[in-house]
Amino acid sequence: MLDSGTIYILTGKFIIGILIFVRVLGFTASSPFLRSPNIPVQLKVFLSAIIAMSMTTVFWKDQPVIDLHLWNLVFLVFKEFFVGVAIGFAANTVFWGARTAGALVDYDMGFYTAALFSQEEDAPTLDGELKYMIAIVLFFYINGHHILFESLYASVRAVPLTTFAITDSSIGFLIKMATSVLVIGIKLAAPIIVAIFLTNLALALLARIAPQTNIFILSFQFKIGVGLLILLISVPLMVMVTKYLLQSMNDETMRFLMTLNPARVK
Repeated sequence: MLDSGTIYILTGKFIIGILIFVRVLGFTASSPFLRSPNIPVQLKVFLSAIIAMSMTTVFWKDQPVIDLHLWNLVFLVFKEFFVGVAIGFAANTVFWGARTAGALVDYDMGFYTAALFSQEEDAPTLDGELKYMIAIVLFFYINGHHILFESLYASVRAVPLTTFAITDSSIGFLIKMATSVLVIGIKLAAPIIVAIFLTNLALALLARIAPQTNIFILSFQFKIGVGLLILLISVPLMVMVTKYLLQSMNDETMRFLMTLNPARVK
């Protein structure tokens, strides 16, 4: 028979494991690649359970004592899920920026016409999917998945289970990450946007010089040709910028986690 002390220790370890499992579930639901709908839900839950068991074995002694109160546990469950989603949100910034860049380019080149006829559906962009795939390949090339799991493990020490506060720093950091999606998109799409702008300017001058020319029909061909040419030329630059942004992803994630712990903010 188990004594009361052993039962107390096992109960506390089980609760800590459940809370860590909820954090890992939030991370899996929002992290790059793992949040893909092509991965079965059963596999995501199974992978989350394995990661949570390993994290519980390592960190359960360092966690504070948790009061066995219903509303306290409910609050901790929501908090842990939010922390896991926040880690995945910070890691997705570069990938969302890549898709934003593709949307801007496709809109200028005329490939985004499908959205005009079906605005309610999530119509993927051609250039956006290309940039997203390049970002995914670079993500695994620089061992970005290792960085993500390191951030997840470090989050247990950075934000313990009973420590949480949405400070002004965390709100400002969330706004900064949200706005950085547009900034990253503009950076990745800048060469093609500038090239198409100069093409439109040249076509406008041609329309003034030769009014009999059908500029409207020529614009489709010229913009697509110039856009594809600049896209081919700027691939090395896009790879270099994307790789740099992915490498700084871990630092940005850890800075955000630090803002969720008021003791570390002070």
